[in-house]
Amino acid sequence: MLYALLGAVAIGLVLGLLGSGGSILTVPVLVYLAGHAEKVAIAESLAIVGAIAAVGAIPYARQKLVDWHSVLYFGVPGIVGTYGGAWLAKWVPGPVQLVLFAVVMLLAAVLMFRGRREPAEGEVRERQPLWLIGTEGLLVGVLTGLVGVGGGFLIVPALVLLGGLSMRLAVGTSLLIIAAKSAAGFWKYTDVLAETGLAVDWQLIGIFAIIGIVGSFVGNALSQRVPQAQLKRGFAVFLVVMGGFILVREGPEALAPADAEAAPLPASVALPVGPDTVDVPRLTPAETAAYLRATPEAQILDVRRPAEVALSGRLEDALVLDVTAPGFEGRALDALRPDRPVVVYCRSGARAGRAAERLAALGFSDLRNAGGFDALQAAGLPTHAP
Repeated sequence: MLYALLGAVAIGLVLGLLGSGGSILTVPVLVYLAGHAEKVAIAESLAIVGAIAAVGAIPYARQKLVDWHSVLYFGVPGIVGTYGGAWLAKWVPGPVQLVLFAVVMLLAAVLMFRGRREPAEGEVRERQPLWLIGTEGLLVGVLTGLVGVGGGFLIVPALVLLGGLSMRLAVGTSLLIIAAKSAAGFWKYTDVLAETGLAVDWQLIGIFAIIGIVGSFVGNALSQRVPQAQLKRGFAVFLVVMGGFILVREGPEALAPADAEAAPLPASVALPVGPDTVDVPRLTPAETAAYLRATPEAQILDVRRPAEVALSGRLEDALVLDVTAPGFEGRALDALRPDRPVVVYCRSGARAGRAAERLAALGFSDLRNAGGFDALQAAGLPTHAP
C-alpha cells in the first residue's frame, strides 16, 4: 500500500505541475500498485479525479474563469458520453480497457511532445460551430467512461481551438467539465460493478482524493520554479514507457479469444467425452462466504498472477495457480482433488470463469466462480496479507 500512496502523491504533483495529466496515472496506480480489478480501478479513478478537479475548479470559478457556454455545449455532451462509455464498459473485458488506456497514454505523450501554442495576449479565436464542439465533447466523454481518464489533455486544447477560449479560461472550464463527467461516469459504474459482485474501496478513494488535492496545491506552487517544457517532455517519455508496459502486459490477454486465452490442453490430459457441460454458478461475496462456511471441504483456488497476489494478498487457505501460465491443467491436477468442490476467484471474475471451464474439462464437476478478490476482501472474508 505504501507504493500506492506514493502513486497518489505523484498524481497530485503532476496535476499541479502540468495542469493536466495526473489523472492518467490513476488507473495504473490502482491496478498495478493497489492491486485492484480493472473495472474497479476505473470507477475509483473517476471518483478520485472528479474530486480533485472539483476542488481545483473552485478558485477558477471565484475568479470568473469558467465559461458557462462551453460547460453547456461541451460539458453536457461530455456527461452523456461518459455515462454511455461507463454503460458500454460492462461488455468490454478489463484487459481490453487497459489496452485502450495505454493507447490514450501514448496519444497524451504525442500531444505533450508536440506542445500547444497558447494564444497571444489579447488574441481572440473564432468559436467553431456548436455541433462540432458538442461532438468533440461527446467523444471525449465516451473515452472518459471507458478508460477512466479525465481527459484534460484533450479538453483544454479543444476549448482553445474550437471554443475560442483563452488558456486560463479553458483550464478553469475544463476542471468543472471533468468533475461533472467523472461524477456521471462513477454513478453508472456503481451499477456496472454491482452486477458483477464488485465494489469500490471508499476508504482508498478518500485517501487518494485528499493526497491528490494536497499534492496538486504543492505541485502548483512548484510549477513556477520548474521549466514547463522540459517537465512535459520528461512526463511524455514516462507515458510512452508506461503505455508500452501496459500493452506488453495486457495485450496478449486482451487479444486472446475468451475460449482460447490459454495454451491448449496437453495431449496427456484426457477430456471427458460427450455433450454434457458443467454449469459454473457465479457467487456474490456474501454467497461465497456462506458457501465456504457450509462447505469446509471446499478447495479455494486463486488464478491470478503471482505479482497480483504479492501486491494485494489472497484468501485464507487459497491455492495460487496462475491460469495464464503454461501447464495450468497439469498443476491443477497435481494440487486439487476432482472429487471435492472448488471455489475459483481472480481479479474481476473473468479469468475465474475461464479457469472453471478448463477445470470442468479435466473432470471437476463441483465448481463455483467467486468473482474478484477485492470484493471478497471487502466483504470480510479472511485473507493473508501480501
